[in-house]
Amino acid sequence: MMKNIYTKILLGLMLITSFSCSESFLEIDPEQQVATEDAITSVDDLESSIVGVYDIMSDNDYYGRYFVMIPDVMSDDVKQNSQANRIKNYAEYVVTTDDAQAEDLWVRGYEAINAANTVIHSDLELTGDDADTRDILVGTAYALRGLVFFDMVRLFGQHYTYTSDASHFGIPLPLESPEATAQMERSTVAEVYAQVISDMTTAISLMDDSTLSGTTSTLSANAVKALLSRVYLYMEDWSNAEAMATEVIDSGDYTLLTNAAYADSFALDANGETIFEFVYTDSDHFGSESVAGLYLSNYYGDYLPSADVLDLIPDGDARNDLYIVDDGLTGDYAPFRVNKYPIAATSTKVIRLSEIYLIRAEARAELGDDSGAQDDVNTIKTRGLPSATLITSTGDELKEAIATERRIELAFEGQRIWDLTRNKEGVERTQCTSSVCTVSYPNDYFVLPIPQAELDVNTEITPNPGY
Repeated sequence: MMKNIYTKILLGLMLITSFSCSESFLEIDPEQQVATEDAITSVDDLESSIVGVYDIMSDNDYYGRYFVMIPDVMSDDVKQNSQANRIKNYAEYVVTTDDAQAEDLWVRGYEAINAANTVIHSDLELTGDDADTRDILVGTAYALRGLVFFDMVRLFGQHYTYTSDASHFGIPLPLESPEATAQMERSTVAEVYAQVISDMTTAISLMDDSTLSGTTSTLSANAVKALLSRVYLYMEDWSNAEAMATEVIDSGDYTLLTNAAYADSFALDANGETIFEFVYTDSDHFGSESVAGLYLSNYYGDYLPSADVLDLIPDGDARNDLYIVDDGLTGDYAPFRVNKYPIAATSTKVIRLSEIYLIRAEARAELGDDSGAQDDVNTIKTRGLPSATLITSTGDELKEAIATERRIELAFEGQRIWDLTRNKEGVERTQCTSSVCTVSYPNDYFVLPIPQAELDVNTEITPNPGY
């Protein structure tokens, strides 16, 4: 039974939605094969609904492009090419409430949440193997809803420690059917993170890895634990971040790639190190509309890697091979392009094992386990360059070394701006090709605006400061 859902997901079903300008995006039913929980009467219906959630999240307006690109173009890792146009307002910090990408991300996020809610509230009574499959699918819905809540609160709310008790504005938390949540105020960031943890821990309790295939394009219990370790890291809950990361590493489900295999792995699905990814094919991921489209010269090529990050990578390190020389670039724009997405159909790696080692390294360093932190960060450092000098520093110097390794390893995977802000750092572009070279911390514009279309119809929602 479960094999069928993986086949459906890999087909990359495209979901087309329509909206009324008089409705809040919190209340719109996703147009999918199963529209409401009342219509779910079989395991096949549950599977179709879960495919719908994955499909919404894989859209170009979400993990297919902008959710990966925007947090990076706002940072110091990316510089604009001379003809840069798309999402340029984010690089230059002049976004408004009418911004199309902010609205698209808001829409896709709440579409996915509403679709997950139809599964969570389906109350389908089954027995035997079908009951086990139901639990896995409902668990998957909880996990995906938790991930979307986490994504949305990072986009539209300041980081967890922005206030001492995370009492600042987060996002609305619709947990019921869309009709019941047409008008909702924003929950605090603390409340959103509590719901993310609740959703993900519920998912883990419902998902039985022994019945799942090894695909990385669908969530397993260990994949959810990996995502949860990231959530705890962002909260600075070091003990839980360390414990969850250790469970994932000790599971043996994932293996770090060799130095020789590393660079080519980003063009490969299910490469052994990837824990969860959205997989695309040429038929469902359209060239210039992909992440690759904004980096590669044969598409738009709007954005380039800055020397700020490239200069951190040692000579001979395998991670240098993720950047290629473009002889057509000149001056401050020369000479490199990002080649982490070498083809338009490159999958989006949501979370990889190397990040889990770095999460554990950071957590251990904060907990005072310098030796354990050194072991973890050196595991990633020497994978990139086997002859690299081992990190032996302690305290703050060790923490800085881990942050540097994290920046190198996770570059252009859509995390840089959040690593800066959660560490209460601003953006300093040494190699700057934008009109904005310095953005100080704290700053209202480190988060996206609540879309004007939502503000117009939802009388309960509060706009983000500064917009």
